[in-house]
Amino acid sequence: MVFPGRLSTGCYVCRRRKVKCDGARPACQRCITQHRQCTGYPDAFAFRQYKTTKDPQPGKAVTRKRAKKAAESDQPTSGATSPSLMEQGETDTRLVPTKSPSRPPSPPAAITPCLEWQSLCYFFHQHVMPTQKSPCEGHLEFLPELYQEKGNDPCLRHAVLSVSYLSLFNTARVNELYVNARKHYGIALKSLTTALNSKETSTQDETFAAALFLSMFIDLGGERQGAVNPHIPGICSLMHLRGRPERSSKYARKLFGWAFTQIQIQAIASNQFPYASLPASIKMAYSPDYVLRSGIITSMISEFCWSVSEFRKTGQNQMPKTRARMLHSLLGRAYFIMEQINIWDEAVPQHWKRQFSVPTMDRGNQAEQAASRDPWTPCFLAVVQAAQVFFLLHVLECSDEFLSVELAIDDDHIESLPAETLTGLDNRIRGLVEAICNTVTYTLGHIMPNGEFQLHPSSKLANGYTLLWPMWVVVNCRLATAEQLTLCRRALECVGSTMGYRLASTLCTEDSPESGINPLDSALMVGSLAAVR
Repeated sequence: MVFPGRLSTGCYVCRRRKVKCDGARPACQRCITQHRQCTGYPDAFAFRQYKTTKDPQPGKAVTRKRAKKAAESDQPTSGATSPSLMEQGETDTRLVPTKSPSRPPSPPAAITPCLEWQSLCYFFHQHVMPTQKSPCEGHLEFLPELYQEKGNDPCLRHAVLSVSYLSLFNTARVNELYVNARKHYGIALKSLTTALNSKETSTQDETFAAALFLSMFIDLGGERQGAVNPHIPGICSLMHLRGRPERSSKYARKLFGWAFTQIQIQAIASNQFPYASLPASIKMAYSPDYVLRSGIITSMISEFCWSVSEFRKTGQNQMPKTRARMLHSLLGRAYFIMEQINIWDEAVPQHWKRQFSVPTMDRGNQAEQAASRDPWTPCFLAVVQAAQVFFLLHVLECSDEFLSVELAIDDDHIESLPAETLTGLDNRIRGLVEAICNTVTYTLGHIMPNGEFQLHPSSKLANGYTLLWPMWVVVNCRLATAEQLTLCRRALECVGSTMGYRLASTLCTEDSPESGINPLDSALMVGSLAAVR
């Protein structure tokens, strides 16, 4: 199929109505003023297939021959049937089956630069999500600049290429992409091992970023033993080695924000609590910003959940009086963490607070509501909310058990717990679950009448990747409604099959409510820690 030329950059509604569009995102001003629902924009990055054209007739212009030769030199691996990336067209993050090539592929040396360029463009387009208003600075917004400055570093270069090739393979299904992904993953592992042997290079930004990209590679390929990512222990060690972000280097704070969304919630959800604990230099930071503060609170949550898991192993055989004292101490810590969460909620910027608002059914205001949001900040907040859901589920179980042994405490010197510690937990959890589901519906997609999950035209792989663990928390939350469970389960299945994140497919089959397994009681932590140590 020959590229038809430059396509309109207006939204779908204005293109259909054949009127000029101002291109404002996420909703154009024309749709807002005319009370129309702006359905988004065609993606600036898409796959297109090319067919070889016939030889030009004698007498054609020489420039046309040169143009034909230039076009043929850019053909991808699989000849006429392989996908090629253009800079105009509609979004296509689905898995596209490819036919057998009609002729043998060209030698790898001739097409590798083309595939490398296409893979990098696709990965940057799907995962780099800049935002202007949010303090969390967007998903991998720093990556283009970091790759331009540090792209010659073997750790970073091969780690980025590995996830780039694998992302494109999950969409295009060209075998050579997978071979290249595995090759660069192996080289990145070797380079990272060499960098970690030096005290100077082990604390560099490119080394830390490479470890995070290799962790993403495991999630993309679904090559995990259960819910355990083998790169999390190393990432945790590097975080402790690097210390407070603002003291380290140019990209330290941005890398910390990315590490928070990538490892902290999944470390808590898979009961790898020590890996979500931050170093003391970060916990004791003076006047931390909102992103750093959210990481500190999540670290507190991790330490609390670890204490609860230890109590379940040792406190069940204790006398009622001893158990009551231990539970009283745990709930006292929980009350302090809840206060910190409340302070953080009240201090967040107004732009963040608008991300919490539930969309109204008023059709005239839907475009205005969409314009007040961005496609990334709700996903970041969903990670924070998922950690809070996990924390409150632990608090709820501790409070229920404490009420059964509370009368065993006969010491008048022990202060009574504040009433708000044990009341309203159910409603608070339900509110957080609803906020996560609203984020899934707004940034990722919705369920069609036939029960299938339909991705939004503007949804990207970064949305699906960041929402993996928040959706898993909802699926395993006993207070979620049937509609919320269905939404998040269908979304996980879609992210795994359509968007290509194999980890999502794995999460759909593990610790499901139907199987009767409570994720709070899973014993993954013991074996994984023993293996690491």
